Amino acid sequence: MSETNSLELINKLSQENLDQYCSKEDIELLVLHTLDINRNTLYRENPSLDDNELKKIAHFIERRNLGEPLAYLFGNKGFWNLDLFIDENVLVPRPETELLVEKILSLYDSKPLRLLDLGTGSGAIGLSLLSERPSWEVYCSDLSLKALKVAQENKKNNLVNAHLVNANWLSAFEGNSFDVIVSNPPYVDRNDKRLLGDGVSFEPTEALISEDRGLKDIRHIIKTSKSYLRDSGCLLVEHAPEQSKDVVDLFKDYSYSSIRLFQDLNGDDRVSFGKIA
Repeated sequence: MSETNSLELINKLSQENLDQYCSKEDIELLVLHTLDINRNTLYRENPSLDDNELKKIAHFIERRNLGEPLAYLFGNKGFWNLDLFIDENVLVPRPETELLVEKILSLYDSKPLRLLDLGTGSGAIGLSLLSERPSWEVYCSDLSLKALKVAQENKKNNLVNAHLVNANWLSAFEGNSFDVIVSNPPYVDRNDKRLLGDGVSFEPTEALISEDRGLKDIRHIIKTSKSYLRDSGCLLVEHAPEQSKDVVDLFKDYSYSSIRLFQDLNGDDRVSFGKIA
């Protein structure tokens, strides 16, 4: 068994795990992670695995087949241009959320400004922005101290000097403080079937679920952010595609201007934008 070649093992385990969460692609990633090699090395050298490595992979597969996300198994996840430490106290950053980073970078150059990443979790949004715009003053806030410990680790590992703040939304800040507020808040209704999806049941529910059809926290952020944005400041909020009309209506209800919807790579309405007139 200790002489098993990597490619043979991947094919064998893929057949054994048909119709389970752990796909062939997942198994390949587990082998790459366990051997600490890249894909080119895997297919060029087809290295063998020893008994300890085989046991480690078997344990990973067992956890993955329970639905645990790969990011929790590996303890990291790539987001934008950063490699982020991830654990069960934060959401796994999604590619769709990179749209927030992309749009803010397209709207603002390197001229100094003050930005708040509200409900930062792992720090993915705020730290990614600061890595691209080191002249900005970036605050990353979260109610969860455990999440902020993850953000602190990512701040240190990626050498970006964000300010981390423990706060219930905007409660710790003074009014008229920010040029940009950005948030990927909880926006999933507690009865949404997506909560039963692959990996989601392992993520912190407080970072996923919001009352009132998933709109309670979004409404609070849109309502209160006006008092904390400077003149011509803007708010960007991520939401589910089916919430786009409701979120745009909330921006209108609270008298934002230049309201816009941005689509993700799938063409779904994912981010709403509004400015202070």
